[in-house]
Amino acid sequence: MSISDRALKLQSAPSAIMLGHQKWSEDPFSKQNPLGILNFGIAENHLLNDLIIPKINQNVNLCAEHIQYNTLYGLEEVRKTVAIFFENYLNLKNVQAENIIIQSGLSCICESLSFSLFDQNDIIMIAAPYYTGFEHDFTKRFGCEFLKVPLKTSNKFEHEISSFITTYQNHPHPEKIKAVLITHPHNPTGEKLSYTFGQKLIDFCLKNDLELICDEVYALSSHTKASHQSLYQLAIDANVKAHFLYGMAKDFALAGLKVGFYLSPDMQLTESLKNVSYFHPVSTQTQLLVANILSDTHFLDTLICENQKRLASVVAKIRNELPQFSFLSYDAGLFIILNLSSYCQNFADEQDLFNYFLNELKINFTAGQDMSFQEPGYFRVCFAKEKGDISEFITRMKTFKFKPKEQK
Repeated sequence: MSISDRALKLQSAPSAIMLGHQKWSEDPFSKQNPLGILNFGIAENHLLNDLIIPKINQNVNLCAEHIQYNTLYGLEEVRKTVAIFFENYLNLKNVQAENIIIQSGLSCICESLSFSLFDQNDIIMIAAPYYTGFEHDFTKRFGCEFLKVPLKTSNKFEHEISSFITTYQNHPHPEKIKAVLITHPHNPTGEKLSYTFGQKLIDFCLKNDLELICDEVYALSSHTKASHQSLYQLAIDANVKAHFLYGMAKDFALAGLKVGFYLSPDMQLTESLKNVSYFHPVSTQTQLLVANILSDTHFLDTLICENQKRLASVVAKIRNELPQFSFLSYDAGLFIILNLSSYCQNFADEQDLFNYFLNELKINFTAGQDMSFQEPGYFRVCFAKEKGDISEFITRMKTFKFKPKEQK
């Protein structure tokens, strides 16, 4: 045997999202390859290239201290800039730079948190459906487990505290449940969690001594001009043990830079993440580039406003030009949910439908079963694409002629 058992285990269970991405990478759609695969399965933002690329190509002023080994969890000057940004744009309060960790992407932050906060077989409650990458980020290497809280189809998968309470009470070993993981706005539905639900969730965490992990990476990717109301800040105000996750990949269309942020008032845990950052540092040049963006309030105001306007415009275009399809109605994120449940009696039908999209229409989506939807027929459509991709997507969707096997 040439590799370890743990490497074999990880290799045998690749992320569903990356499988579709790999298929696309072998035959990507482009002007030069017009019959290639459209990749609507990865939550990337391609709508801001004209604004963000000139900004990141501005000069970064490096000095002697920046080209040697430095603070592995983030330059102090950069963490101070991030703290101000959190307060001014994400509505957090009294953020201290020493409570911020910077690592090479939010996946690294999640895995570092899993390493530092959970022991093997500890349990994290998570609303289902959820971003399938969390399986890799939290559970694969360090052995904690997810307890899925089913969101109801009848309620358009909106978060309800009753589902959390019932799931917790029905678990045979509630003492192993240590935390709740929430994405706000939600991935994959795009739901912005209500203040009422947030308060009820906080009460639930307090009552059961649970920690709250708040992934707010889509905070500024609203399709409206509504300001972001941070669940993390609500939790901190109520003295819940809370953890804040954010990054540059979504709101800033900078997934390739691999920059993620962690914030918590828990200094013992923060010290642990500082130690783990030895394995996940971000280059000083990239950090300074990020600081240039986050300190430029005029640029931020323009970028955020334009991002929200463009996201809303693409969603409206898809809905208007594809009225024969049903999409869930939420207003945040880089994705919408396509409801094709009428074509699927079971998840085998959903897999057939996924294969039809990928192999015949040549569109890559994320299938509902891979995101732990409780019923078949729901697909995540990552729509924040360039105009040519959107037009081609609409053209191909208009040729949709799928029939389940029993109807053929």
